[in-house]
Amino acid sequence: MDDAEQQVREAAGEKTPQFMNAAEYLKKEPEPSDPIFEGVFDRGDKVVIISTSKGRKTFYLDQMCLCLSAGIPFLRWRCPKHRRVVLIQFEIRPHHKHRRIRKLAGALRIKPESLGDRFHILNARGLGIQGTEGLEKITPALLDFQPDVICIDPLYKLTTGVENAAEDAKIMLNAFDVLAEKTGAAILFVHHDPKGSPGDRDIRDRGAGSNVLGRDYDACFALTSHATEEDAIVVETLLRNYRPQDPIVIEWAEDERGNYCFIERADMIPQKKTSRTKPAKPPLTTYLPYALSILNGDEMEIAPFKAAFKSLTALGDNRIKDFMSWATAGGNPPLVTREERRKGHYQKWVRANC
Repeated sequence: MDDAEQQVREAAGEKTPQFMNAAEYLKKEPEPSDPIFEGVFDRGDKVVIISTSKGRKTFYLDQMCLCLSAGIPFLRWRCPKHRRVVLIQFEIRPHHKHRRIRKLAGALRIKPESLGDRFHILNARGLGIQGTEGLEKITPALLDFQPDVICIDPLYKLTTGVENAAEDAKIMLNAFDVLAEKTGAAILFVHHDPKGSPGDRDIRDRGAGSNVLGRDYDACFALTSHATEEDAIVVETLLRNYRPQDPIVIEWAEDERGNYCFIERADMIPQKKTSRTKPAKPPLTTYLPYALSILNGDEMEIAPFKAAFKSLTALGDNRIKDFMSWATAGGNPPLVTREERRKGHYQKWVRANC
């Protein structure tokens, strides 16, 4: 094949297989990588975020996109420079996505000038973008934008065919390969877990559908509910080209202005919720209304109060002890106690502190 014919075929999207002499690898240094996040994944890689339905994986992705565009760290991961990001989202109505981005940016202290023209969002809900044809339809616009990262949320809205069929999965994964080659961008997509407890599964087995997916990506972020903390998530990574990383814990946090984002909680042990995890005990504040209803504004001897409290709440003696310690502690506790002590006599009462 001459050079002219090769150029024609490459212009049509066909790439000519080229065999490399490994001896040449030993004679020169490899091309430098272009890391999106240092030690995690590079430009041109395929990346997946996996979590359960309503597991806040879209918020996780949105925060990542904002940080990449602003050139600031995303949780513990450092991005070496500002990145151009395209987010193609299929689920959230535009006005809700607008609100979410503003609140995340507010919590992260990101201003319009921090983003410039580097973060573009395509609200693709209802546009009929599906399969390889859908990707081809928007590829010219992507090439014009020259993105470093292309995000697709969620995967199932773009794919066609049967989710569990390996052949159907391969079609879309191959289309991502083509898109990465054409644009040079990392392709990042959001995927959901199957039914059941994701904490029971190894990260290699996460994600619904064909197991072809788990063998294809270059990097994976797997999000799992924390075993004991309701607003906390354990994040694990699985990396093809970089060293393994320890899991971390992140927590959903809101500020006084109603803005929100994930923050890292280095003080928490990354303990995932599994099918064997015991349900977390309700906070002690849950039981205060029961105590106040029993007292009904009056003072009451402690023994009959505890008996009525135990009958109403079905708590054990140790949990009742914990409640009373909490409810009567501090400078302005919700309950106060009074004692009478004299020789051969002891009596204790409790009442609401109001």
